[in-house]
Amino acid sequence: MKSKAMVVKAPGRMELETFELKKTPDDHVLVKTNVTSVCSTDIKVLKGNTPVGQYPVIMGHEIAGEVVELGKKAHHLYDFKPHDKITIEPYIACGKCEHSRSKHYYHYCNHGGIYGISLACDKPPHLYGGYSEYFYLKPGSLVHRQNKNMADSAASISSVVANGVRWIKTLGQVTFGESVVISGPGSQGLCSLAAALHSGANPVIVLGKNGDEKRLELAKEFGAHHVINVDQQNPVTTVLELIPEGADVVVETSGTSEGIQAAIQIVRRVGRIVNIGISGGVETPIKFDDLVWKSVSIINGLGQAGNVDDAMKLIDTGKFPFEKINNFTYRLEDLAKAIEDTEKRPKGFIKGAIVF
Repeated sequence: MKSKAMVVKAPGRMELETFELKKTPDDHVLVKTNVTSVCSTDIKVLKGNTPVGQYPVIMGHEIAGEVVELGKKAHHLYDFKPHDKITIEPYIACGKCEHSRSKHYYHYCNHGGIYGISLACDKPPHLYGGYSEYFYLKPGSLVHRQNKNMADSAASISSVVANGVRWIKTLGQVTFGESVVISGPGSQGLCSLAAALHSGANPVIVLGKNGDEKRLELAKEFGAHHVINVDQQNPVTTVLELIPEGADVVVETSGTSEGIQAAIQIVRRVGRIVNIGISGGVETPIKFDDLVWKSVSIINGLGQAGNVDDAMKLIDTGKFPFEKINNFTYRLEDLAKAIEDTEKRPKGFIKGAIVF
């Protein structure tokens, strides 16, 4: 049996290769890939702009697949069997260091690796990324079984949904009836919206820009109480008209200087700002006097560690059409186009996925 895979040979150079699937290592699991969602991190890996990237590498870390074969020892490591449909967490914790033994910060373990990013494919069994027809699970992988009715497209973004749960529940500590503003209607913002609505937040407001029309439309379908185009309405005055005292929690996913500065003006006294948007090294001037006078907490976050179980339950509720987030689909051979679209976002683009 063979598997085609897109391999980043070196930064900026990607090629389609075929690998021979030999005997599954005793402590590994062979999985057939169904859907791999394209993440903006893939752009950085392809260009060589990540400190943990290893080459050559098969990218792809937002994966839904079907179990094919378990190695002899793997039967004792995982509670599933062939034909079970699963989704995996990107981070592999070693289980020994301090970070890997923590509930919400095991993704800071430097020993286990990250699927599609830090696991090079130059040594057997090679296939440790989702842009491959088949891939292998290493020992220590965190795996979640799909509900039989769960769409593969939704399952593939379980870690993104978990990010939304993390920003709202774990870091933002949103409680019933609190007001939430989400800056940026991309996949992170949409999943944060679902988590906020599920937690009973009210009102929940989503901010977007020109070009975000499809994303804002989906935000309305999810149930956002208000959506605001910041290119057409001043976000600060418009939000404060809706919530005169300011929002209890602002989730800033845009990473823009304007978004971060607006968040400080939008949040209420003793409110919380969850800042997860990556600015790409751009410095943002902040008046710390405003933070002190308002007693504002700024919480920064990375990754979905400890939140995927809740994310799978949230997807299972069927309350939110998560499968619509991956609204552009591609073949494996068209991965370069998928990554280009993720970076440049053609009209109507929300998120892309490779469908096998």
